[in-house]
Amino acid sequence: MLTITIDWLAGTFKEFNDDTETFLRTYASADDVLPIKPRNGYHIAQQDGNGVQFFWNSNDNRMGYHVVFTGSSLRNLLERQAIPALTLLHAAINAGMRVSRLDLAKDLTGQEIDGEALYKFIKSGVNGGTARNALRIENEKGGQTIYVGSRQSERYIRIYDKAQETGETSIKWWRMEIETKGDVARVVAAALIDDAEPAAIFDTTIAKMVGAFTGSPFEQFASRGVVSWGLPKIEKHTDREKWIAEQVISAVSEHFASNPDSEAVKALIAVLNHIQSHRSK
Repeated sequence: MLTITIDWLAGTFKEFNDDTETFLRTYASADDVLPIKPRNGYHIAQQDGNGVQFFWNSNDNRMGYHVVFTGSSLRNLLERQAIPALTLLHAAINAGMRVSRLDLAKDLTGQEIDGEALYKFIKSGVNGGTARNALRIENEKGGQTIYVGSRQSERYIRIYDKAQETGETSIKWWRMEIETKGDVARVVAAALIDDAEPAAIFDTTIAKMVGAFTGSPFEQFASRGVVSWGLPKIEKHTDREKWIAEQVISAVSEHFASNPDSEAVKALIAVLNHIQSHRSK
């Protein structure tokens, strides 16, 4: 079984007008609004009871008003207020939001995926897509994650064993996500609100990186007919330490052992040293 999900939505309103105020009051002002740590150059930030985040500068309006709907906040809006993500996207665009990030996910349940075959297919270079790099990580429990592309690019793919991640090992559940940013995110958003078939949009966006699904190890993710909407994931921020301990350290160590001149590892070390040096001042 396949389902499709809008899993992340973020964008900026150029100005705070009546449309912006109405949108925020409707979708980003649930009970228990609390301040959070600002980022990305903003000076003030808050988060509402659904987990929707809102950023702005009180003395400088040039950066606009940035709103982030994480997977868990999208899920909360659907479950608590019966607001589907597609309805939210329509409202955001109509209120003037310039989309900066939009993630789509497709879940496959009831079937097993050969993660190694997917990885080898991408790395083979015969996929017909634009992807030039991929990384496959397997944790100690056998759960696999494949990363395709660069996180800094406008398209970035994750394919992973969702059953292992959630502990639902009694079922077969794989997820493929594409994180889109910038112009690509805006194209995807425009297609979604233009009543295009969401799963077809997903397949087309993914295929630009990995090639056509048909006849490849990706075929099980190919959409056949209408694919129903699913539920956004819930981020597990409390599991970040566990994720670093179980996956990140081993992955970086293994990569560095076989690639001692890795620019990525050098950049990671430089960033950590930079953060540590500022903490000691």
